[in-house]
Amino acid sequence: MKSRVRIEWEYDGKTDFSSGTGAYPSEKALGLLSAAVIPCFLLYLAHSGAVEWNALQLAVALLLAFDVGGGLVSNALNSCKRFYHTPPKKKEGKLGFVLKHPVLFSVFHVHPVVAGLLFGERDWTFGLLWYGLFLASVAAVLRTPLYLQRPVSMLLIMLSFLVNAYLIEPIAGFEWLMPLLFIKIVYGHLVREEPYRK
Repeated sequence: MKSRVRIEWEYDGKTDFSSGTGAYPSEKALGLLSAAVIPCFLLYLAHSGAVEWNALQLAVALLLAFDVGGGLVSNALNSCKRFYHTPPKKKEGKLGFVLKHPVLFSVFHVHPVVAGLLFGERDWTFGLLWYGLFLASVAAVLRTPLYLQRPVSMLLIMLSFLVNAYLIEPIAGFEWLMPLLFIKIVYGHLVREEPYRK
């Protein structure tokens, strides 16, 4: 016997760009919890001496980790799927228009460039190579028919893991960055899926 499923694209309430307007408390809690995971690992690495970062580097690393870790889970929330895959509402303003544009939202994720310059001895090569591969992957998913977007995004994520492991040497302390950024954006943010409700 099939269980009853409630799919709802309409939403209302106070604008929430992080969890999606109308998110349940449990959805918000998952996003916040996930945002703390990578920073905890980075603080451990810094405390143990596995990485030698100054105060600015540690602050930037924690910010990137908070964004990627929290966004990875938040973008998979039903509330975020509903919010980011519906047209912007007037009350969401210009920011809503910009953030709901999948290309613009993706372009803002300059994380590999920041990591390369600030942690990789001013390494433009690392940052630009990864940023180029990232944007090419975004374009590939957006040009793919909807029924194939999820598997294509998974293929690109698999490739990002392999490139990260065997072709482009990751920066110490940032081994997680590119595979998780691909999951956050290439699958989580870009792929339209049904937004389930309780």
